[in-house]
Amino acid sequence: MPRRPALDPPPPESPGRTDRSDLVSMQGRPTLLVFSRGIAAESSRRQLLPGSLRHVEDGTHRAFLDAALLAGEVAGCALAVCSPRPLDLGPAVAHIPQCGADFGTRVEAATSRAFARRPSILLIAASDVPGLGAEHLARAIELLRADPERVVLGPSPDGGLYLIAAARPIPDLGTATLWCRRDTLVRLERTLAGLGRPVVRLEPLRDLDARADLESWLADGAAIELPLRPLARFLRAALASLHPEAPAVLGFVRSSFHPAHSGRAPPSHPASR
Repeated sequence: MPRRPALDPPPPESPGRTDRSDLVSMQGRPTLLVFSRGIAAESSRRQLLPGSLRHVEDGTHRAFLDAALLAGEVAGCALAVCSPRPLDLGPAVAHIPQCGADFGTRVEAATSRAFARRPSILLIAASDVPGLGAEHLARAIELLRADPERVVLGPSPDGGLYLIAAARPIPDLGTATLWCRRDTLVRLERTLAGLGRPVVRLEPLRDLDARADLESWLADGAAIELPLRPLARFLRAALASLHPEAPAVLGFVRSSFHPAHSGRAPPSHPASR
């Protein structure tokens, strides 16, 4: 039996890394732009796991980010991540700098930078929505190709959003709603209606802001996307018994994102066979 590698994630935020994401072509392609504050920052801010499992928190957040990027790849998207510093995701994932004092400023600046690269469609997603699959992104792309004036929104049960997709820029997106509130979605829809932009909602998906959200996601096994099922099995066992082999097991189920080519099926994972 092959030895399971120990949990040793690469430093996700490497100040000395040379960012070559300018080589990633978005022109004429649907592009998935995933927002992340960085693996360590997401782990510190959300703390989805109890203290005794905090040593695997980084790997869990990295697995969610990897799964979002894989969904974009399978849906045929160019890939980009908006983060304060470049993450170690490989040359096929563009980096869009995340800057600004509040989320509205950050999302407007990132969206403007991304649209400047002339994608056919821009899909903006969160990195903490493990239910996001290629089918959601493909549906948004289909809707926007049918009517480029539309805006496709993915609602979260808490009143926020897990996805904003558009083929045309949304004017003053940063102030189009009050962000990170329970009425963010309805306020944005009201603004878009005033701009004459038709809105289509996708199915709601839960984002993981707290441990209770993680536990709810783990309880709904049927809704867990295939690439994350090994991670979900481990986390269920770890939370139930505080499994002593947590570092090795999570290192085995979480792998770095390695894009291959658009349209491929999710890779078969040894733990899921």
